[in-house]
Amino acid sequence: MCKWLTLLALGCLSAFPAAAAAMPEPDVQINPAGRHLVLNLPQARLFLYQDGKLERIFPVAVGKMLTQTPIGSFDITGIYRDPSWHVPKSIQDEMKRKGKPVQTVVPPGPDNPLGPVFVRFGESKLGLGFHGTNAPASVPGFRSHGCVRMKNDDALSLANTVTRGDSVTVAYQTILLNEDETGQLWLTVYRNHYKQDDPSMPYLADTLLAWQHQHQIALYGQRVDEALKQRSGKPVCISCKSAKAQISGRLTALPWLSKMTLPQPLPATDGPASHESGAPLSQRGRGAAKAG
Repeated sequence: MCKWLTLLALGCLSAFPAAAAAMPEPDVQINPAGRHLVLNLPQARLFLYQDGKLERIFPVAVGKMLTQTPIGSFDITGIYRDPSWHVPKSIQDEMKRKGKPVQTVVPPGPDNPLGPVFVRFGESKLGLGFHGTNAPASVPGFRSHGCVRMKNDDALSLANTVTRGDSVTVAYQTILLNEDETGQLWLTVYRNHYKQDDPSMPYLADTLLAWQHQHQIALYGQRVDEALKQRSGKPVCISCKSAKAQISGRLTALPWLSKMTLPQPLPATDGPASHESGAPLSQRGRGAAKAG
């Protein structure tokens, strides 16, 4: 019944900590110099690092199930302000099916789904980018056609910060392990929105056993079980004696997945590039991407 209790030989105490304000970090190897953007899809959060240090976290809306945002390593390849949106044929068909007026080009302005700026990452043919939105209530979430929506102020802030060549990592990590500033271990489990096999699961038990042995602190197995079952996206302290413990300071990723060579989930066969390939054009008429 409490499988992690048997595995870890731990106490089986049932309770949940209060929701914490701190945001857990995904376990991605961060570039020690320069800017590095990390998007963890199950979190719907974008992390901005500068010289290896976390500077800011943005809420985002990423691809829905049928138009998944692809994982991988990319670079920033263009920044386009006041873009026009050339509506892809697939979305024109969607407009028609829903009985909406079919648009082929949406000029810059408050009705443009790209918002005030489009920050492309990856090759142009992928049509991927971070951009603003005319539907701010849709952020965060899993609602886009593959791109990464941001609130307009956040998109402008990002565009004013990054430059071409900055690194972008898109990850799919549903299980996060973090330590707070007192050394307590926190487990956060997110819903598997894309229904992908999670390659981290087989390594979780060994990681927890190793942490317990290194720190000589008992972990609470039932809290692990409950977090894996509920997938609430709320950090759960699995080392604290009190289940109502609060996070002390910020959370820092425990390096475990970044030390392993994990198999990568396969991209969706009907990926976002096949759904939309419209071109947001800057005032100088450059760029290509798709709207989320």
